[in-house]
Amino acid sequence: MFGSPDFTAVLVLVGLFVAVLLALLSYHTPRRDYVNTGLGILILATSLALILGAFGTPSVATALVLLIVFVTIIALLLTYQSPAWAHAVWWIGVALFFLALPMLAVGRGDLAVFSLIAGPGLLMLVATMFPEVPARYSRIGVTDAPPEVTAEEIAIERRRYTRLAGGVTLAAIAGVWLFGGVPRAPVSEAQAIGPVTFDERLAQQGAQLFQEYGCVACHSVTGQAGVGPSIRGAAHRTRRLTDGTVQPPTDEYLRESIAQPNAKVVNGFASGVMLSAVSPRLPEITQPSNMDALINYIKSLAP
Repeated sequence: MFGSPDFTAVLVLVGLFVAVLLALLSYHTPRRDYVNTGLGILILATSLALILGAFGTPSVATALVLLIVFVTIIALLLTYQSPAWAHAVWWIGVALFFLALPMLAVGRGDLAVFSLIAGPGLLMLVATMFPEVPARYSRIGVTDAPPEVTAEEIAIERRRYTRLAGGVTLAAIAGVWLFGGVPRAPVSEAQAIGPVTFDERLAQQGAQLFQEYGCVACHSVTGQAGVGPSIRGAAHRTRRLTDGTVQPPTDEYLRESIAQPNAKVVNGFASGVMLSAVSPRLPEITQPSNMDALINYIKSLAP
């Protein structure tokens, strides 16, 4: 998410900036709940950024999360008619939190992070607006509780879920920042049939151009995915694209991927990132001699 200055990264940074400003403002007016307001804005901004980023990798998991979001919005609107709907929102938050592990298991790290943040965020929202809901659930198994929820219980529930939501959100953002991005979905690949030949002289020239044009900032040569897919083995393996098709590693595909980065996007990566980064130098990059050099360099990197 933070590997490039895209819209989703800016959205999270703005949310973080607003949260810090409101936290500082709370020192001047301690009676106002600015800290919780800022935290709510940060959770909302981060969740929205992750959802927008998930559109670049459509799948059944994406559809499931969007369905949960839709149902949650409906349930939240219904709480204005009947507070009893707050119980539904509560359990949606619990389910969303535990959904993180299955999402991680199927390779959707972006949706796993979303679930970890949005789930506690919903619990915090319910604990703020309808604190009697979590207070009653916390009484399960307690036999000597008073008939009515006390003010002390309400205060405890609000603090508990605010800390949970804030801690998980900040830990998730810090993890994404430190590790350079949200974990990507695995890319299904298979070995290409037949040998791959290349011109050694052009490959050496392409290696220099790869550094000069800044391609290495997003595409590693080690096999490790970054902002974009690694180019090691790109001419030796098929690639699964975001539309579900499998793309053979032909020279035409490699040329198209350089000249028109958004034409065919590898599964697990967002479109628009490469084009925004290389567009100022794209006319120079796509000159035939430079294209030949870059393609020979890619073909020289066997898996």
